[in-house]
Amino acid sequence: MTNNVFSREVLRRIGEGMTYGQMEAKTRETGGKEGTLSSAWWNKVAIGEMPPPPEPKYIAGIATVLELPERHVRQLICDQWYGVSLVGERNEYMRALVDQGVDNLVSWMRGRVASPRENRGLAATKAEG
Repeated sequence: MTNNVFSREVLRRIGEGMTYGQMEAKTRETGGKEGTLSSAWWNKVAIGEMPPPPEPKYIAGIATVLELPERHVRQLICDQWYGVSLVGERNEYMRALVDQGVDNLVSWMRGRVASPRENRGLAATKAEG
């Protein structure tokens, strides 16, 4: 194991109050019986043991548990289990994440704040009615 990035994400979720049983339940909820990772597997990851790497069918459930995009989960798995660091792609991921946050903020602001033109139109409509 060259880098414990995946384990750190599991520990982050534990620190936020999620239990291993809840992690197992969330993977079952997302991936069905075939896509369930046991609470023992999550525990081993958290304490730094090396259980077998998760198969692709588990990615959606892991993403749900860790509250991360599936692509980021794949990167964490590559890094922790296979020692393949996708640093360039991480920078791309962070840039996309920031862009998405900015886009969401702009949309939210547009929904909350009317432009001067919209305000004039609303005032004219109220004056006519």
